[in-house]
Amino acid sequence: MSVRRFVGANSRDAMRQVRAALGEDALILSNRTTAEGVEILAMADDEHQRLVPEQAAAAPAPAPAPRPVQPQQSAPPAMPTAMPPGMRQPPAMPPAGFAAQRAAAYQRTQEDSAPPPVAAPTPAADFAALGELLLGEMQGMRELLNRQMTPTASADSGAGRLRQVLLLAGFGAHLCDEILAALPAELQHATVNDPAARAWLERQLAARLPVPEDENDLLDEGGVLALVGPTGVGKTTTTAKLAARYVMRHGSGQVALLSTDSYRIGAHEQLRIYGRLLGVEVQALPAEAALDGVLAQLAGKRLVIIDTIGMSQRDQRLIGQIAQLGGTGHPVRLMLLLNAASHGDTLEEVVATYQRAARAAGSRLDDCIVTKSDEAARLGPVLDILIRHNLRLHYLSSGQQVPEDLHPAAAPALVRQALAASQESPFVAASSTPGAPGQRLEALSRGLLGHGRAMAAALDGLRREVDGFALLEAAWQLAALPRSLQGERLAALLAASPPSNSGLLLWGRAGALPGQTWQMPLLSFDSLGRLQVRPWLAHQLPAGASARLEWAAQQWPQADHLLPASPDAATLRALAAQGSAWLAAAKGNSRVDYRGERYALQTLAEIAMPQASLHCRYRSHAVQLDLALLDVGLDASRERGQHSGPWPLQAWFGQLHDIDGGRPPQQRFWLASSATAGEEGLLQQQALLLRQLQSDDLASLTGRAWLSLEGLFDPLQAELRLFLAAGLAASASHLELAEGDWAMDVRAQLLSLAGGRRQRSAQQHLDALLHLLAARDTLRQVAGGAGVH
Repeated sequence: MSVRRFVGANSRDAMRQVRAALGEDALILSNRTTAEGVEILAMADDEHQRLVPEQAAAAPAPAPAPRPVQPQQSAPPAMPTAMPPGMRQPPAMPPAGFAAQRAAAYQRTQEDSAPPPVAAPTPAADFAALGELLLGEMQGMRELLNRQMTPTASADSGAGRLRQVLLLAGFGAHLCDEILAALPAELQHATVNDPAARAWLERQLAARLPVPEDENDLLDEGGVLALVGPTGVGKTTTTAKLAARYVMRHGSGQVALLSTDSYRIGAHEQLRIYGRLLGVEVQALPAEAALDGVLAQLAGKRLVIIDTIGMSQRDQRLIGQIAQLGGTGHPVRLMLLLNAASHGDTLEEVVATYQRAARAAGSRLDDCIVTKSDEAARLGPVLDILIRHNLRLHYLSSGQQVPEDLHPAAAPALVRQALAASQESPFVAASSTPGAPGQRLEALSRGLLGHGRAMAAALDGLRREVDGFALLEAAWQLAALPRSLQGERLAALLAASPPSNSGLLLWGRAGALPGQTWQMPLLSFDSLGRLQVRPWLAHQLPAGASARLEWAAQQWPQADHLLPASPDAATLRALAAQGSAWLAAAKGNSRVDYRGERYALQTLAEIAMPQASLHCRYRSHAVQLDLALLDVGLDASRERGQHSGPWPLQAWFGQLHDIDGGRPPQQRFWLASSATAGEEGLLQQQALLLRQLQSDDLASLTGRAWLSLEGLFDPLQAELRLFLAAGLAASASHLELAEGDWAMDVRAQLLSLAGGRRQRSAQQHLDALLHLLAARDTLRQVAGGAGVH
């Protein structure tokens, strides 16, 4: 029985491989999601047809199939006579023919699990069994292809507890679900008082709350500012507070106040009193009078603040008032005032009505001031409204004092204050599941807006924390150009982007990768050991290892080097001349000099001295790395030149142990050298070793991105495609290895955008990055770029 395993980036890719290898009639045995992607076990249809008659003719109690004999390992090379102390027994080598044994074991499992047949199966029985198997596999594939997001978490889970915190703070159920959809795996079992969970909630809310970067932007920009809002929200007092802040900053000569409230008794006089106290000009507009003439008289003022008539959101005259403000011939910036003490449903109705009125008048309503924050039991409802409607919050008003009780909005402090008020309330209702078509449509709309906010937050985090991601985004935009222009524009883009400061260079192997037509680009790390996104295409670098090292020394004089293989004599001389530390991956059969004799590294592993036991992530798994060290020499006699004898180096021997116990131990080898002697030099080499080990999957990630880009765009120019593939792979690796709060947040946001909760892995991050950038382009095309940057 010939069972074959296929692994693809997604189920469609895996099925394409099955059809290409086994044909359209292949029999699917199983499918599952792994860290590598989607795994499918399948066999050819003719193999199954040949198997059926064999089973029919089999005896009722067949003897078990003989297990494959383990091939014996060849004897290791002879060891030196004098063995240093600390010699250990050689580790068990992985058995040869492992893939064949796995297939055979799978066959035995299938045969052993079936009951002994009492008679040869009839064709009808075999057909029924086959049909049942196929139906089961089709159902499994359907579930795999239509994977849905996880339902709302139970109340006793970490997400459920955090959801209750948000609800009791006054935030709505829809915003709660949007935020908790991106809950990191590290916080799945968090408690209410967990500082990390509270900090994560604060970061998520603060990142979504629109506030200006500079509190003085509103007043410094000047222009005509109209305060609008319901009756009694505090427009007149807020007008005086804003004017007072402007006078304190710029003086009273360039500001004027204008009142259009001719309905409320004493409204004009109240504003005139504030004007006299501040020394600013005040104008009162009679009822039904046009604004054009008054604004023309005040054209010399840098800032004009209009105190408008207070109108309920249900007042039919509201549209006319907003239209009057927008039809003056002067640009008028609308500023909505919201009462923090109002019920959330009331605030929702106010914002929705005023924004519709502004759109109907051809204006925009994007700015807000929150009043009476000192009277509100909870700030959660008003912050929820601001987040969901994308209203930029400039100030909070908390009393009657002018101007002391007007405070610039600070998102982290506001969110912290809102969450501190989380307590039991008789008015917190459980969220309902959308049922009616109108409710489902509204839920879909909220979901799209939530995805847009999550995309914006993820992109902001990547641009801020990942060196070179903004350059990668700019290169991504070039894919929309005609293919004939892509290479030229990429070259111009890179020429205008000087290289970042790098402390470590990761060189790709010479020549094209197996099964590919391209060579792995050069990548770099910053001084803190974080992978940078900007790739250097190998075919654009100088030819020859020595020439490339000389070029690199001009770009980064202090950089160290990670090499894909043991260096030759010319490379050794160039590295020694630069005084750079370097580390090279080596194979077990690589031969080095030890005490005047040549040995394979795998032989010397038994006498190496233990050095350290480190914990790190390797290929998306938490591993323990046991390191041993031996001083050796590298023979370069064929190009020895002025150097006599082997080059003195350090050989490192590593045993990788999967902490979760899911994989057998792996043996790894490295050669290294550093100009710094002693313990400091060895620690430097260990740091280099970890960087190279953690970058071990960059080539496969680049290949995965290379294939995925083919399906996203029309045929890409080769250089642009490779630049994007390597940059995306570096971004995914950076995100996988980073351990800060920002990385935890961005990982969760990306995986929530991709759908459901998935295992943390570089492959999943790569797929999510592709999804993020492609979805952003789609939203830009549909919405003209609104809301997604």
